Amino acid sequence: MIIPALDVLQQQIVRLYQGKYDTAQFYPFDLAQRLMDYQQQGAQKLHLVDLEGARDPDKKQWRQIQEATQSLGVGYQVGGGIRSVEDVAQWLEAGAAQVVIGSKAVNDKNEVAQWIQRHGAQQFVIALDVNKTEQGWMPATHGWLESADVSLFELVDFYADLGVIDFLCTDISKDGTMTGPSFALYEELQVHNPQLRIQASGGVSSLDDIRRLKEIGTQGVILGKSLLDGAFTVEEALACYQNA
Repeated sequence: MIIPALDVLQQQIVRLYQGKYDTAQFYPFDLAQRLMDYQQQGAQKLHLVDLEGARDPDKKQWRQIQEATQSLGVGYQVGGGIRSVEDVAQWLEAGAAQVVIGSKAVNDKNEVAQWIQRHGAQQFVIALDVNKTEQGWMPATHGWLESADVSLFELVDFYADLGVIDFLCTDISKDGTMTGPSFALYEELQVHNPQLRIQASGGVSSLDDIRRLKEIGTQGVILGKSLLDGAFTVEEALACYQNA
C-alpha cells in the first residue's frame, strides 16, 4: 500500500531533515486540499503527524488536523502527542482508522498494552524510529530527541504478542533525505517476523525504491517529501507498487 504522509508544524505542512526541527522546510499547501488531492489520485490510506504535539503535547494541533480530515472518504492514521487512553479515544471518535503510537510505545509499554487491550490491536500502528548503533537498531523518542534503552526487535516482539501487526519503522538517518530507504532495516524486519505489516518510512526518492521495497515484502510505503517535491505522483507510485 502507498501511504502519502503530511507532517504539521506551526499549523503548516512541513518536512524535517533527519527529524531535526531546526531543518524545517515549510510548504505552501493547504492541509485539507492536499489530503483531498492525494485521495483523488487514488490513495487508500493517509498518514498524518502532529509534530508540534510530538515535541510538546501542550501544543497539539489536533483541531486543525481533525477539521482537515472531515471530508475524507479514505482511512487515515495519525500520530504525534498521543499520551493517554483518552487521546486514543478522541482520535478514533474523530474518524481516524488507526492511531500511531511512538515515544509512548517505547517508554511506557505496559500502559500502551492496556490501551491495546481496551480498543483492540487493529486500531494501532506502533511507530519505531531507529538509529543504527553498535548495539543494533535502537529506537529514539520524543521527536527523536532522546534515545531508548530497548532494542527494535524486543519492542516488535512485545507488541506482536499483543496482536499488533502494523508497524511503522523509520531509519532516522534516512528521513527527509531523499537518499533511498534503509533496505537492510526492512529486510531484517521481514526475516524477523514475516507476518507483520511493516510500513517503510524515510528516504524514498524514486519509483525504483518503491519497487525494491515491494520485492522485500514491505506492506506499506510512506511517502512524504518525494510527493511534496514532485519526484513522482501518487498515481505513479501506486502503479509502480501494484506492478512490482
